[in-house]
Amino acid sequence: MIRAPGYGLHRHDNFVFLHEQDGGRCLMPRLAGLDSPFEVENRWWLPCPHKFGEPEAGPALAHSFVRTMSPAQTGGLYHVRPADVRWLWRLSAMIGGAQRVVEPFGFVKRPRARRAAQLLTLTNAAPQCFIDIEPSDYVDLETLAQLPRTRNLILCGPIRLPGAITLNPDGLDWDHDWAAEGRRQLYHFMRRQP
Repeated sequence: MIRAPGYGLHRHDNFVFLHEQDGGRCLMPRLAGLDSPFEVENRWWLPCPHKFGEPEAGPALAHSFVRTMSPAQTGGLYHVRPADVRWLWRLSAMIGGAQRVVEPFGFVKRPRARRAAQLLTLTNAAPQCFIDIEPSDYVDLETLAQLPRTRNLILCGPIRLPGAITLNPDGLDWDHDWAAEGRRQLYHFMRRQP
């Protein structure tokens, strides 16, 4: 078995495997029964935050906000203005699953930076979004921004950390089928070369 540092998407021999709460599955067409060679390390016993359906062919949006929330995570640092917070909730429908990827930072138990750090490498297929950030959270957020991460860290509050890219929802359709968009983004991720 190959040790995988977290849930999410893992490649081996040109095959893509998706690991979620109930184990790994091959995403390649007609190979769903192929056993995954990966074993997920979950040092904190945290639940998987995503539940994707079968990848779906079709056009996928290339909008930067959508790509940041899609399964193709880059470990980037992003900022969303408080006026646009509803888009984080809306686009989180692409991820599915029972666990929230959008969470008020005040809900994280103290010490917040240490507890939130555990979430940054839990998966590589869904972002971690913290909302309702207060100016008093700035030191904790600076600490988080400097830690290694396998998923995008999206912060929503009045202060933008240095280096954070601001996401803007202009041009997005509120009534778009976001669950289907998540499956299409997954399909296009699969077809990309590593």
